[in-house]
Amino acid sequence: MKEYYDILGLKEGSDKSEIKKAYRKQSKKYHPDLNPNNKQAEENFKKVSEAYEILTGKQKPKQQNPFGGGGFRRQVKAKPIKLVIELTIEEVFHGEEKVINYFMNDHCIKCDGEGGFEPSTCNQCGGRGHVQQGPFAFMCNNCNGGGTLYKNVCYSCQGKGLIKKQKTLKIKIPKGLGDGEIIPVQGVGDKIKGGITGDVYFIVKIKKHNIYSIEGLNLKRKLKVPFLDIILGIEKEFETMDGKVKIKIPKLSDMNKTFRLKGKGFIDSQTNLVGDLHVTLEALLPKELSDVEEDKLKQLRNSPNFKTL
Repeated sequence: MKEYYDILGLKEGSDKSEIKKAYRKQSKKYHPDLNPNNKQAEENFKKVSEAYEILTGKQKPKQQNPFGGGGFRRQVKAKPIKLVIELTIEEVFHGEEKVINYFMNDHCIKCDGEGGFEPSTCNQCGGRGHVQQGPFAFMCNNCNGGGTLYKNVCYSCQGKGLIKKQKTLKIKIPKGLGDGEIIPVQGVGDKIKGGITGDVYFIVKIKKHNIYSIEGLNLKRKLKVPFLDIILGIEKEFETMDGKVKIKIPKLSDMNKTFRLKGKGFIDSQTNLVGDLHVTLEALLPKELSDVEEDKLKQLRNSPNFKTL
């Protein structure tokens, strides 16, 4: 048992209040929420949690590795939360930060995540959390696999040790994400009693844009241009996701001509591949004509180059 006290930085024989105090201190130090992507901290958190459960009688040392060998038994990790987040094309293009609110299971404050008060070892499974029937082990129904019974069940969490809590998280949106792609964030999901905090999978849904559409890493849009400018040719300046650009529309261009602006599409932050912007002309026609304008157009209609076949 000495090794478990050592993990918590305690002297052998420390009482339960000292064990709980040391556990809180160590678990906060190594908690995955405070040490994202830190494998060593995650492993230390597992050991601290295991030591606490054994020293408080929730698990027995002989159960630490039922398959033999040293070390601590593997802890269960909470299932990931899956959330759909709606993003604008601008947010995906620029790779902005986004603040997201969501609900997750957190440890109950009233009972410190225990589920009740005045604990005692389950009399059916002996604190193991499971019962043996021949070669098979089944979860103990008396304590629901926790190994502990409580004289008074916590009214706040109804004995679950967990309550729903709103969490606010700021995440970085990687550039070039496509619709349906996933942003995984470790250790910010549901907590479970005696286990490892789960992850959150943010599933991207890109909102429909009134100007742009997406095709892979390429952006597509229409550019409204007066039809006489398309016939006579013009240099046109307009805004893109990446600032102002100019295109030169040649004389007598097709009314639906498409221009390819290289490197003005999405940037994939993982591969550094860059898409293009495809701009298709859309001829703007006048909504009304003056008598003078109509006469001039009639003259043009009858000229050789404007005659229809």
